[in-house]
Amino acid sequence: MKREVLIYLLSRFIPAAVGLAVIVLAIRVLGPVEYGRYSLLLYTSLIAVTLSFHWVQVSIMKFMSGMHRETSLVMSRFYDLTILSALTSTALVVVAGLWYFDLGVTELLLVGLFTFLNHFCLFHQAILQAYHRNTRSAILEGTNQVVIIAGLLAGLFLFRLNTYLLLFGAMVFSQICVLILRSLTRVKGLLTVDLKHIYWDSRFSGKVAEFGYGIAMWLLFSHLLMAGDRFLIMERMGYHDAGLYSVLKDLLFKAVTFASFPIYFSYQTKVADVWNGKHKSEAWKVIKEALSFEFLIFIIVFIIFMVIKPALLKDIMRIPEADYWPLYLPVLFSAFLWQIALLLHRYLELMFNKLALLFALVATVIVNILLNLILIPRYGLMASSVALLLTTGCYSIFLVIMALLKSRKIYAG
Repeated sequence: MKREVLIYLLSRFIPAAVGLAVIVLAIRVLGPVEYGRYSLLLYTSLIAVTLSFHWVQVSIMKFMSGMHRETSLVMSRFYDLTILSALTSTALVVVAGLWYFDLGVTELLLVGLFTFLNHFCLFHQAILQAYHRNTRSAILEGTNQVVIIAGLLAGLFLFRLNTYLLLFGAMVFSQICVLILRSLTRVKGLLTVDLKHIYWDSRFSGKVAEFGYGIAMWLLFSHLLMAGDRFLIMERMGYHDAGLYSVLKDLLFKAVTFASFPIYFSYQTKVADVWNGKHKSEAWKVIKEALSFEFLIFIIVFIIFMVIKPALLKDIMRIPEADYWPLYLPVLFSAFLWQIALLLHRYLELMFNKLALLFALVATVIVNILLNLILIPRYGLMASSVALLLTTGCYSIFLVIMALLKSRKIYAG
């Protein structure tokens, strides 16, 4: 088991590193305006996919893991739900592309195709995770990221393309490659879908929605926390400033997530094992240990970033205007606080009403949007950074308080 976890963590290194490289390369070559367009369209697609499909994805991982491998009927029903979700979210993205972004035919085709194919890539990832094929899942994700950066480099240096469509074209090509690779390497009996018939069942779909939609809503509002300020910046200040803020936010959040992922992955499993093993009082000790490691990781990331920051922002990424501490420091601290919140959320959902945790996140998103609406016209990009720090900080403090209260009750009991 430990060997599989180690292999999985090592295999996640490539996709994470490549993901960071894509951000740096994209902003360097395409510039803030094109990156801003890409970022807003990407989050529009992700929000639509989350609304229409994430509840199906988490249900696959939950229900299929306890079933026999030859479950063609259930698998076919999940696949039918995937097709329906893909059509729904693609339609939503096309409407948003026409109404809000005023996209042309080629742009709509690429963004719509990316949204549609994303469902089937996520479907196969969910199947692999349900059957604990973590290494194979990571290989598919790594292939996806490597093909993206290869397609990006080919478009830049061979075809001289320099618009955000290059990114979506590379992502669509990578999705196609991943689906082909999945079909060539599929384990017999791991995926048995009947494509000749429709297996719609209202009761089955209702149970899937009942289980998965709460989790999907949490992810939806997480996306809104990451994307809402970008849209407001674009409306007030234009695509250039939206792209500048977006690339800084993407870079710092992905870097902190990349550095913290081994801690999160290891300790979320450990917390669940301790809790399920009837040692509930020990779970809080495990969380405190994980938080101490998170602090250490953040200190290391902070020092590295401050050392390489001038060269990274000015020379490599060519965004010297981002080298302004009221802009980047709040985002960096917010990324760390978000990782703390994820750890605490994993602990609290074992003992606490998940609806209350969702309401706390919804309130965080609403306050963040209101602060951006009030402060952006006066303070610009700095307002979004500070608003993000304030709201993620309050959300984290709320989770810390709830965790302390619940842990004291457990010790008292």
